[in-house]
Amino acid sequence: MRTKVVIELEEFLLKVSVGRKIAVEYLPDTEPASIAVSISKILKQNKCGKDVDVFVVLNRNKITVRRVDLPSQEPKEIEQMLGLYLMRQIPYHKEEVCWAYQNLGFDGISNSHIILGVALKNIFKNIVSAFTSLNILPESILMSSQGLLHYVEDACRDRSALQNSYMILDIDTHYSDLVLVHNRKLGSSVVIAQGAAQLKSEQDKERFAIELKQALSALSNEIPGAKCEKLFLTGASGQYLVLVEGVLAKDFTLKAQYLSNKEYDSFASGSFKDISMSAVMGFSLQVAKDDIKFVIPDLQIKKEMKSKVQQLMILGVSLFYILICLGGISLVRLIQQQSYAAGLKAKAVVLSKDAKELDDITNKLKIAKQYVDPKSSVLYLLYELNRLCPDSITITNYNWEWQKNFTFRGYAQQIPDILSFTNALSSSEAFKGAQNRYTRRRKLKDKDVVDFEIVVK
Repeated sequence: MRTKVVIELEEFLLKVSVGRKIAVEYLPDTEPASIAVSISKILKQNKCGKDVDVFVVLNRNKITVRRVDLPSQEPKEIEQMLGLYLMRQIPYHKEEVCWAYQNLGFDGISNSHIILGVALKNIFKNIVSAFTSLNILPESILMSSQGLLHYVEDACRDRSALQNSYMILDIDTHYSDLVLVHNRKLGSSVVIAQGAAQLKSEQDKERFAIELKQALSALSNEIPGAKCEKLFLTGASGQYLVLVEGVLAKDFTLKAQYLSNKEYDSFASGSFKDISMSAVMGFSLQVAKDDIKFVIPDLQIKKEMKSKVQQLMILGVSLFYILICLGGISLVRLIQQQSYAAGLKAKAVVLSKDAKELDDITNKLKIAKQYVDPKSSVLYLLYELNRLCPDSITITNYNWEWQKNFTFRGYAQQIPDILSFTNALSSSEAFKGAQNRYTRRRKLKDKDVVDFEIVVK
């Protein structure tokens, strides 16, 4: 099972959530090497292996947030319009910033309501480099304000208090984030440039109260249909509940309520009272599909390369496995064939003992057949030969093989006698196809004779 790790970098502080466990690690500096050492230390302490899904949270004070109304519902058209909006409204070059947005929905008439987040690319440089050195690539880079929304939805025990619209005030170490939630989505967000570290004196608290009042007024007019009755306090704001209630009692009808849970109470009981872990804990509980997610080109390329390498490895392993399976199947078939051949040889040895008697009987039948068949019997042939042989022909030699040629030699005084004898043989039933192979003259007892050889096929 993969472990969910949420990390937020703030100045010289690293906030981490591993599952539902939260921890803080102080950094000597914000260089990638120091960040990587601290992240590695926390992962080892929590016994995290390589199966981790890492989410990076970007502080709200490092992000410019705008609420934009655009006359379109098509995602491609909206992105093009936002690109033009960035060129006109943001005091940076488009190449210097990284932006993301969330579509809050269509108003049913003409416009789509968009929450746009813009951050400088150099903000991501150190954190991305730190993860790259650890061979870990973050799944997403998120905005802390939306983590507050998830945290409140989990920490609020009375679900009826989460009405259609409400506000969240999260006080962190060096800044505060005032969030307007409408229809369970981030409606807008305002940063107050004061945190718990700047609220130590009465003068600082008065200045904070003035800025909080201005931020509340600005958000109250941001969405005309949003009527808020509750202001939920998170992070380090619990110690300033009285201060916030005093601001609300003068000019607003909002009621303040501090939200916490067991994990956060355990964390705050130590020496971390001025640190807000609400956004980190919120994203550890849930990361919604439509949350604002910043896409960094360098990080995206590395993730795609890593994905391609994994796919190639899977393909290679699969092909290797298939080859092993095919080799195994071939080996089994070879063994089966060899076993079958050995079995046949063993049966042949056993049967050969019985077949030897049959071979002897067959050979005897072949010999007997030579004499039983009258037309192929040698006795029959000799009988017919003696019957057809005239007195002028003398036969001196016979050569006969069963079902093969029948050859005999002899001599006569004249060649015409031999020809006449050959013709007589050819016209008979037994010696059809008889041919005179050769004739040759010689002397026999002072007489001239002609030797011959006749072949019957």
